[in-house]
Amino acid sequence: MNRAFTKTIALIGGTGLVAGLPRIPLADSRVHNDVAVRFGERSGRILHYVEGFHNSLRVILLPRHGPSPDRPDRSPGMLVTQLGHEAHIWLLHELGVSAVYAFCAVGARDRDVPLASERCFVVPHEYGRGLGATVHSFGALAKTIHPTMREPFCPVLRSQAIAAVEAAGARAISNALLINSGPDQFETIAEVRATRRLYEGEPHRLVGMTAGPELVLCRQMEIPYAVICANANYAEGLEATPVTHDLVVDTLKDAAETMLDIASHLIGISAAEARA
Repeated sequence: MNRAFTKTIALIGGTGLVAGLPRIPLADSRVHNDVAVRFGERSGRILHYVEGFHNSLRVILLPRHGPSPDRPDRSPGMLVTQLGHEAHIWLLHELGVSAVYAFCAVGARDRDVPLASERCFVVPHEYGRGLGATVHSFGALAKTIHPTMREPFCPVLRSQAIAAVEAAGARAISNALLINSGPDQFETIAEVRATRRLYEGEPHRLVGMTAGPELVLCRQMEIPYAVICANANYAEGLEATPVTHDLVVDTLKDAAETMLDIASHLIGISAAEARA
């Protein structure tokens, strides 16, 4: 692809956004399937991604679990064992991506975080490791092996994400903690109690399985990263209904159009910045 561009960004979509990604209008789009990626002596593969353009902005659309909308082609646990996170971020590094905007389904530890179906999204400013958190690293290949986490999420990208949420007519919560939890299960009531105690006093506590590894790997490769979290459920024990994957999918179906609008606004904001 020989088209000239001034900047490359990536949007990583998870449960809730994956069905809408093909509807994002990009020029000269090209689909890539089953791409092998080598990083040092290790390798992984990318199930699917789309490369296209919005004016002079090159855009990479990467569904982290694969292209299937209802059931993940690759679960969070398989992303870990198959080095999927490492393959994703290494590819973005090789493509020269200078900004990663991720979308992530999460569960809230606090009832004051509305569900995404109520047109509310969270752009966390803080990050913490939870129970069962997995280890991800490029080791000696990393630009920064031990990155600072004083400000884990890029403030510029966070501001753009908040602006995109509000431009889509939704509410943005900007002071929040994202806790990385181990896959492939939802938390037990005992685990919920433990993490609530561990991070007592932190505002708007959220738990997710996938954004944490992406964040750490992007920090190692010095790629700015921000995440837009969609609260799909309240933590086990806070409501009478058990937390299930079907519950998450049903909640996010009601938020899917708004998430697509947010993604489109993000591309527009980034394109305007690239022209400036």
